[in-house]
Amino acid sequence: MLSFEQVSTIISQAIPFFSGIILLILLINLFILLLNLATFVRLRSQDVADDNDQVPLVSVLIPARNEEANIEACIRSLLQQQYGNLEIIVLDDQSSDQTAAIVKHLITKLPDQQSPILRLIQGKPLPEDWIGKNFACQQLAKQAGGKYILFTDADTIHQPGMVRAMIQHMQKLQVQLLSAQPEQIQRSLGEQLIVPLLNFTILTLLPIPLIRLRREPSLATGNGQLLCFERSAYQAIGGHSTVKGKILEDVLLARTMKAAGYRMAYADAFELTQCRMYHSFAEVWSGFSKNLFAFYNYSLPFALVALVLNLLLFVVPPFLLLACAVHGSSAGTILPVLTITLLPLIMRMLLALRFTRSNKGWVVILGLLHPISIILECVILLNSIRWHYRKSGAVWKGRYYPA
Repeated sequence: MLSFEQVSTIISQAIPFFSGIILLILLINLFILLLNLATFVRLRSQDVADDNDQVPLVSVLIPARNEEANIEACIRSLLQQQYGNLEIIVLDDQSSDQTAAIVKHLITKLPDQQSPILRLIQGKPLPEDWIGKNFACQQLAKQAGGKYILFTDADTIHQPGMVRAMIQHMQKLQVQLLSAQPEQIQRSLGEQLIVPLLNFTILTLLPIPLIRLRREPSLATGNGQLLCFERSAYQAIGGHSTVKGKILEDVLLARTMKAAGYRMAYADAFELTQCRMYHSFAEVWSGFSKNLFAFYNYSLPFALVALVLNLLLFVVPPFLLLACAVHGSSAGTILPVLTITLLPLIMRMLLALRFTRSNKGWVVILGLLHPISIILECVILLNSIRWHYRKSGAVWKGRYYPA
């Protein structure tokens, strides 16, 4: 039987090796993040309005289900766009609240020259094999007349130059799909701990420049809050019917576009669009539980490997550092452990500084709680897996989503 001294020696020898492997992975993550922060194109607002004879028609499409708290602000922001050739179509997706009434009221209050811009259509009953939002978007696209179709969510608010910047960027890059990342508004502690992990995951794992430069479908991502297609390309891939039963339709549509040979780009719309996806930890729990296992394509081995890696990379190092301090390890042992503990915190803080408009100090402080965020994400992933295998599903905006 090994003595305490022998066990301590083995642990002391294993820690540098373990730390070295984690350090290598984290340095790769840091390199990808720094590359993305340096090259992530920030779309900017323009003050000059477009002549409607000089620009293509853009159809802005908004699926709306039980959005009475958000829909008016969203539509008003779109009506103020500095773009001269625009139509806005809202689909009331079987809402049980005042969503449709609010849109109708806005239409009646519009000046004569603006009234043709805004339309409301009633959504059809949801077929069994469709996800609600996907069916709503497919119906909207059939009503659109624009050369470009821009899907956005009802809980978004847009600056006047948003549409103009999106179309100009698409034309400049000659892409058929542009998706962009809005500013994510987070007010409750639950939101502030969990929602930034979306940015953290994408920007530390996926080199954003390769989305445009490479044609592999795996090098694609999308954000349904801002998803702009050339309509001809959208129709050529079958639109939302190709992902009709999929929860992560935005990412899968982006991959489908690339697989069909079309080009896409991903941009930073921090200055153009704001969105608050969730309003409490309970909503974060439900929303992430609905989506997280789907992110891993419902592959249990893939999801569990990702869970273990997240724990090893972001949760174990602080505890390992504490153990080294208590054990009185040498500086040569503590230094690599300290490095792998600090690197994720530095990455989280860099993201907080880039993608936060106010209260930067508080958000940076929250970055120190990154291990807690990861633990919560892992628990949510386990819950998402549980929902899937127990077929319990999720209820979101009054509609049941089977797992």
